[in-house]
Amino acid sequence: MQLKARNYLHSCFELHGKVTKLRYGKVQRLDLVERDVQDILRKGGGLWDVIRTIHDHPKFGADMFGFLPPQVERELKESEWHNAWRKLPHEKLVAALHCTFRQIEPASMVLRFLDPERYGIMSAPVAAILGVRPKRNPTATYDAYLRSLRDLRGERRFRRVADVEMALWALQVGVRDGLLPHEKAHALRQNYEEDTALRQLATRNLIVQLFSENSKLDVAEALLSTDVEVAGQLAGIEFEQLVGKRVRKLRRAQDSLEELIDCFSDERFRNRCHKARDIRNRATHKPRSVTREEIVFLIDVAREIET
Repeated sequence: MQLKARNYLHSCFELHGKVTKLRYGKVQRLDLVERDVQDILRKGGGLWDVIRTIHDHPKFGADMFGFLPPQVERELKESEWHNAWRKLPHEKLVAALHCTFRQIEPASMVLRFLDPERYGIMSAPVAAILGVRPKRNPTATYDAYLRSLRDLRGERRFRRVADVEMALWALQVGVRDGLLPHEKAHALRQNYEEDTALRQLATRNLIVQLFSENSKLDVAEALLSTDVEVAGQLAGIEFEQLVGKRVRKLRRAQDSLEELIDCFSDERFRNRCHKARDIRNRATHKPRSVTREEIVFLIDVAREIET
């Protein structure tokens, strides 16, 4: 990718204030919130002082990330970690703030102003452009989100994680959602469309989550209604691996899939597996020759082996 295309995210970062005005009716001055938070920390202020400053700041609308729950002050001051939050490891600090706020977005907002070099605000527009979808555990979602921001910080030569997050937010809301005037957004949209590395990052995040929460056979089955060829290839790979696992004590390194299937003692089941093997071979080498019904059969046999 050309240097100009790689640097378009810096232009998005510079447009962040303008996009916040278009979106919220006033410019969000995150730099002023940072300044005041860091001033409080230098003077020895506590975590509650920081949270109160963020939510009361006239140049920021913290409520967009969730209202401040009334129990936060009491729970913070009664917690064991309230005065020692600086010493908490990353995972424990994220978990503690999430537990206090009950949602990851306001917790991430506090983290972003405490340490903008390492954290960014968790928001739906940025998550969408990164391909990060909600996991069962919100802190795990935020960790995946931060990993992508940190990768981009190095690759795109940003100084801080928070700056990457702001750039991506402006790209999604201002350019992709169309808030910016055409003359300002056109070149940036073109740069994004040519940014294969960013789209590959989003695709990788989606795939990693998909396979971490679903079995390969479940994914293959889900694909049957939209892409039979990919479903067949995925089911074929899983079928071969399951056969290998099932007869692993008997197999030799040079054994073919056909020879491995011959290790099954039940003749009827062995014949079903050989039929599935034929479907697997065609799904791999001649995917257009395989029907949806054949892929269903392949998945069913693979599930029999698995269970």
